[in-house]
Amino acid sequence: MESDVRSLKWASIQRLPTVARLRRGLLTTPQGDTNEIDVHNIGLQERTYLLQRLVKNNINTDDGDDDDVDNDQSSFLLKLMRDRIDRAGVDIPTIEVRFEHLNVQSHVQVGKRALPTITNYMLDILEAPLNYILKRRKPNLNILQDVSGIIKHSRMTLLLGPPSSGKTTLLLALAGKLDPNLKFTGKVSYNGHEMNEFVPQRTAVYASQNDIHLGELTVRETLAFSARVQGVGPRYDILAEVCRREKEENIIPDPDIDVYMKAVATEDQRANIVTEYILKILGLDICGDTMLKGISKGQRKCVTIGEMLVGPIKALFMDEISIGLDDSTTFQIVKSLKQFVHLVKRTAVISLQQPSLETFNLFDDIILLSDGHIVYQGPCEQVLGFFASMGFICPERKTIVDFLQEVTSRKDQEQYWIQKENPYRFVTAKEFADAFESYHVGRSLCNELATQFDKSKSHPSALTTKKYGIGKWDLFKACLSREYLLMKRNSLYYIFKLCQIALVAIITMTVFLPTRMHHDSVADGGIYAGALLYGSTVLMLNGFAELAMMVVRLPVFYKQRDLLFFPSWAYAVPSWILKIPISFAEVGVWVSFTYSIIGDPNAVGRTFLLLVLVNQMATLFCRLVAAISREMAMAATLGTFSLGMLLVAVSKALKEHQVVKSAQSLSRKQQSVRDSKQNQKRGMALPFEPQYITFDDVTYSVDMPQEMKNQGVIGDRLNLLKGVSGAFRSGVLTALMGATGAGKTTMMDVLSGRKTGGYIGGNITISGYPKNKESFATICGYCEQNDIHSPYVTVYESLLFSAWLRLSAEINAETRKMFVEEVMELVDLTPLRDTIVGLPGANGLSTQQCKRLTIAVELVANPSIIFMDQPTSGLDARSVAIVMRAIRNIVDNGRTVVCAIHQPNIDIFESFDELFLMKQGGQVIYAGPIGHHSSDLISYFEGIQRVSKFEDGCNPATWMLEVTSPEKEMELGIDFAEVYKNSELYRRNKDLISELSIPAPDSENLHYPSKYSRSLFTQCKACLWKQHWSYWRNSRYNGLRFLFTTVASTFLGCMFFGIGSKMEKQQDLLNSIGSMLITILLIGIKNANSAQAVVSTERVVFYRENSAGMYSSLAYAVGQASGVLQSLFKLSYKYFSVYAFFYPIFIFACRL
Repeated sequence: MESDVRSLKWASIQRLPTVARLRRGLLTTPQGDTNEIDVHNIGLQERTYLLQRLVKNNINTDDGDDDDVDNDQSSFLLKLMRDRIDRAGVDIPTIEVRFEHLNVQSHVQVGKRALPTITNYMLDILEAPLNYILKRRKPNLNILQDVSGIIKHSRMTLLLGPPSSGKTTLLLALAGKLDPNLKFTGKVSYNGHEMNEFVPQRTAVYASQNDIHLGELTVRETLAFSARVQGVGPRYDILAEVCRREKEENIIPDPDIDVYMKAVATEDQRANIVTEYILKILGLDICGDTMLKGISKGQRKCVTIGEMLVGPIKALFMDEISIGLDDSTTFQIVKSLKQFVHLVKRTAVISLQQPSLETFNLFDDIILLSDGHIVYQGPCEQVLGFFASMGFICPERKTIVDFLQEVTSRKDQEQYWIQKENPYRFVTAKEFADAFESYHVGRSLCNELATQFDKSKSHPSALTTKKYGIGKWDLFKACLSREYLLMKRNSLYYIFKLCQIALVAIITMTVFLPTRMHHDSVADGGIYAGALLYGSTVLMLNGFAELAMMVVRLPVFYKQRDLLFFPSWAYAVPSWILKIPISFAEVGVWVSFTYSIIGDPNAVGRTFLLLVLVNQMATLFCRLVAAISREMAMAATLGTFSLGMLLVAVSKALKEHQVVKSAQSLSRKQQSVRDSKQNQKRGMALPFEPQYITFDDVTYSVDMPQEMKNQGVIGDRLNLLKGVSGAFRSGVLTALMGATGAGKTTMMDVLSGRKTGGYIGGNITISGYPKNKESFATICGYCEQNDIHSPYVTVYESLLFSAWLRLSAEINAETRKMFVEEVMELVDLTPLRDTIVGLPGANGLSTQQCKRLTIAVELVANPSIIFMDQPTSGLDARSVAIVMRAIRNIVDNGRTVVCAIHQPNIDIFESFDELFLMKQGGQVIYAGPIGHHSSDLISYFEGIQRVSKFEDGCNPATWMLEVTSPEKEMELGIDFAEVYKNSELYRRNKDLISELSIPAPDSENLHYPSKYSRSLFTQCKACLWKQHWSYWRNSRYNGLRFLFTTVASTFLGCMFFGIGSKMEKQQDLLNSIGSMLITILLIGIKNANSAQAVVSTERVVFYRENSAGMYSSLAYAVGQASGVLQSLFKLSYKYFSVYAFFYPIFIFACRL
């Protein structure tokens, strides 16, 4: 009966006109009734129920016929939509990307001219116009060299290569986003059409490795905005054609799929329903209402990907999407992308750093880059055959990814050479590329490139020709609603500004309370003008706060503008409109407090309007300065200079002369360069006493969060560690592993004494003695996951600073320096001795070099126990090998080292001696030796009933985490923590803990007289030394202040030429005093603004170094203030050397 009713209702829909038919659908209610609905008006509950029905139907009816895509909830809707489109015989738009003979070059400085010194910075500024006029070019750097290939649709392509091989440049070239400053030759075409024949930004998308989002928005709001501004694309036309053919052939589609596809093709509902679907397939539905600043790195990466998937993009170029993610998360993301690409026939190229074998097997094709050459491009299953034909074989227990990354490396290539009868010779990337052209895969590719793509086969909707996805009015409304939401989320900021103005207004008002204001003379008018000037200045400087907020949001704006989400005006105009009420409120607060006391009541309207216009001018001007500068140091300098000049002009118009501005000077000093010593392992210059740590039944809990209590969780405390026991011994390298949320970092924080809150229980001993937090910090090193260092000191200076403050005062300077040299050699940092550390991702050291520096900074403290949190995170295979080799050297010297690590490859995993494995909830499920070829670990888990056997060629680390996952526990009905507690291994560990918890007969307990190794004076001296170099070597910071000082002092000196020599009347004296006052005032504002960026960078370093017990907060404050004072003395000298030439300040001072 129900089916007959549904058929009648469907027949009535089919009789409607086309436009009306595409808006109507049949939706089944939770009560089982089938109702005809308008898809434009689907509510939240109806959307949620629709998606749940589709998931349920997919699980119950899936027959597993699709071999290309795994059947799970993340592909249910795509599969059903694809089936409907195929059944109607409608073609899906596809794209084939071809690139032929691409060459990309960059113009760079070389040698000392490339160093970030103040001299080079100034020369770059001066040379820029001359180079443009004279057409002079810097030396060329080849990035891509004559590369050609084809990217096919419906296939997942992996882009692999060592660092600096040109992966990012290739992706940018394919997406049409290459920097115009690069020299580019060659051809990139989509379905035979060149880039100027369509809009590449809306046809393809480049997803950067950096996750740039607005932290005040939730995950759902971010994706909804992206879906709203990108529009429906060709979905409406495809749906109309499908419905037309279904009507002709009398095909009745699934009602739920019909409603979903019609909602997706409708502008009103698309942003909502597509957002919910993408949230589900990327696993973001659990954090959809969480602000982006409160989610994990993996979830942020998923948001970056989801931002692209919600749009009608047909080609995806993704750069290093696995940075900061564990292999399990990377696998899930790539798996979802594979299903999306295969079912919707998209084109995808994804660059990964160190994919696991399981992730590698998800790809269909691979592009291997090295030194700007494409070494191989083709099916993944044939890549090993190509290298075998060249005489290189992947060893049995070596992953394919590691082999491919190392086989083109000069240092690692020889180990894979198998033609022992022939002498080995290094094969360059160019030789590999030439040989590939003769290989059968390369010949097939060349033949295909020789045949031009038939443009007639390109779907009319494949290439986008419209610049934006929706109309101008819709873009304006979308940006307006988002800006209003951001203002509500930052309401505290605007409330604070109002309170600040109110406080200043009250103070200003009190100045005039005891007096009666007259209106009888020019002097009275001067007082009124001064008060008006002061009010204008306060409101004008109050708009300066917009500068910092604008700079923070600019990266998101430029990303979305370049993706053609919206034009610039659609972003700027809503922000301006919404700031107008804020200006009225701020001026209203000021006038309500001050004008009744100071001003003429008859002119309050004109004054109010004047102050509103001044505030609006300052706010918009600061936003303009931020947009031009794009970064905080430049924006603060340019903003302060511009507003200062404006203030001088206004004050001059009111009466006479006023003076503005501040200055700073700089210099540069370089370290001498030494010859590198022989790269051989040597003993440490300082002796240390090996220590071991034992912990028995350790627990850690925190107060139950209120959110969890609201969700019905019972209890007052949340347990993060539950009865953890073990022993970390000297000379043993231990891997600490577990799924996300297992408590790895928490356990290391508890053992190292980094936890300052919560409740810790259990027994922790150091070499048999109870752990004392202050004493333990002296012998313990902690390498954090993030590489945090002062950017403007060298590698040697970073290590010398750490050794200076962490080694005992009994060790003289020469011994310290010798020890630092030994540590540098141990971790292969000697060649980088005088290299500036730099900012991550911008300049200076690479990621793997920063990792080694992080290790060395802790090692120069001569610790006996070292904890390392994710030392291989964000590194490629070869960099991981270098870091692990350095760690192995440390362990072989007799130190105790514990590394928390994500799923490593086989070689890295088996370089560890022991494994400490935890499960979610903070429980131990294995603690013991790994064994040769992981034999001990495999034997233990294979001995547990119903656990799947280990297969040859698999990664033991991956297999171990898969068989112990929470899903497997539920499936097998096993609690691995209980299995471990009932095992012989657990009893042996308990015996070992009991044995090591007793001090050795001739040992002594750790005791140090102070929390810090050095005195307060030494701490201050060392901090001042480092802060001096941090300020002195910041070329951009000093360069901007140098230019600022020169221009400002010259400009103001000319404007107020000779004013100090005029002392004929009272006004001359007031003018001179006023100019000096404003100069001093603006010097303070300028220095405060320009120093904020430097202090902000160093503050993060302070938190790390203070936690390590290097120095006290007082010593850091003294060093920071003294470093700034040094800069200010040089600034004052520079300023008055120019300004006093025009303004005889000394004559004026003598007359006073």
